[in-house]
Amino acid sequence: MALLPADELRLLGLPLVEPPATRTLLRRAGLAGLRRGSAVGGSAVAAAGAADLGVEEIKARMEEKAKGLKLSAVLLAVESEPPYYEQSLEWRRDRLGAGAVEELCKSVVLENTKLDDASEPGRVRCVLVIVQYVAKLHKEKLIKVVQALEAARSLAPLGKKQYNMRLLEGAACEAITGCGHNAVTPLGQDLPMILSDGIAKLEHFWLGGGHVDLKLRLNTAEAIKTFEMTVADVTS
Repeated sequence: MALLPADELRLLGLPLVEPPATRTLLRRAGLAGLRRGSAVGGSAVAAAGAADLGVEEIKARMEEKAKGLKLSAVLLAVESEPPYYEQSLEWRRDRLGAGAVEELCKSVVLENTKLDDASEPGRVRCVLVIVQYVAKLHKEKLIKVVQALEAARSLAPLGKKQYNMRLLEGAACEAITGCGHNAVTPLGQDLPMILSDGIAKLEHFWLGGGHVDLKLRLNTAEAIKTFEMTVADVTS
């Protein structure tokens, strides 16, 4: 039976967050936990609504971003029929010309809901995590990585109970990333990024390209360096 979009997310082992009011979303977008300590500025917020653009326009935008970053990326548009995400991983592998289903990955954004507007500056409010479809995100491992990211910012460690990493979906995710469901991409984002160590063993991997019908292939070594990704064991 074909999976519904929410079912695919649950297969990653992630709880879902109901989208809050739009005004709150935009405020959060300016507070999302940040790689360089600044608010999410131009790229994500300015991209809000990009999910409504056509695949070719998004493809052109993403190609320009990849070129600017000097990435040897490949952007491939897939037909809307049959629906890509209703197909098996083996079908998707063959459609993309990937070498194995292990190359098929997904970018997800998680928020530490224990933080609020009054929290200590520098805490990781939101993080973009890239995982394989064949693996399951492990929340406790992810929390340890987030704690390490904060320690690297010279912040005192918080207790485990001060972390509740919840998946952002729908309007909440789009307000921060500018990308709709199944379209989230690292291109153009200013979020701390965590790459599953299983992906780091691959030469390249596929993930969302900014539009639900657009897929992005990245060279793994290039992506880690360019996006300053933290490679860590975050799956089970």
